Amino acid sequence: MLHDPDQEYPKHQPGRQIHDHHDPFETDVQEEGDLEDPRRKRMHQRDNATTPQLPHAHRRKALIAGLIAGALYEIARVTITLMNAGLYREGAKYQLNTMPAGLAAQLTGLGALGYAIGAVLFFLGGLLIGRIAVQRRWAFIGGFVGGVLCALVGSFLQQISSYPSATHTGFSGGFIGISSGFLILIIYSLFLCAITGAITLLGGWLVTRHHPYYVGYYG
Repeated sequence: MLHDPDQEYPKHQPGRQIHDHHDPFETDVQEEGDLEDPRRKRMHQRDNATTPQLPHAHRRKALIAGLIAGALYEIARVTITLMNAGLYREGAKYQLNTMPAGLAAQLTGLGALGYAIGAVLFFLGGLLIGRIAVQRRWAFIGGFVGGVLCALVGSFLQQISSYPSATHTGFSGGFIGISSGFLILIIYSLFLCAITGAITLLGGWLVTRHHPYYVGYYG
């Protein structure tokens, strides 16, 4: 019996052409559920990220740095005052409105020099706190504590009559004088502490503006 080759061996297997054939001009289209939202991807990466670890004992180090900045400022201010004791004693002989212009300018310049040194020291303290503590609020707190130290030391020195720049604070004027003296001291101290805290905060902000704790997360 003769066999027909076309019947025994089909040229094309059934069903294979339908599944294996790929149209080169056909556009691949994903299902709606397969499309990935970039915002969802970023959120997923952020959820899986970890917050950068803060340095060990950063609070204590920030406070120590602020106190060191305040102590250095007081050392510099006392040094300037003692080196120019003659000018301060000369200025104590006059009322503010009767002081010679030249002497007033010299005393004003010395005061400005002391404040400029203090600003530099607290700014450097802010840079240091930003590196060792990272959290900017601790830069402000460290500077505020340093300002408290300066206010206390300065108030104590003003009570020493032999100190060249000592002035009458009102503490010896009875109850009213003592009350007004304390009020002035508190206002001055808060003002000084706010300034020193702001200066250290500026330094802390500059040194941490690119830190991962503020600009992003690891992951």
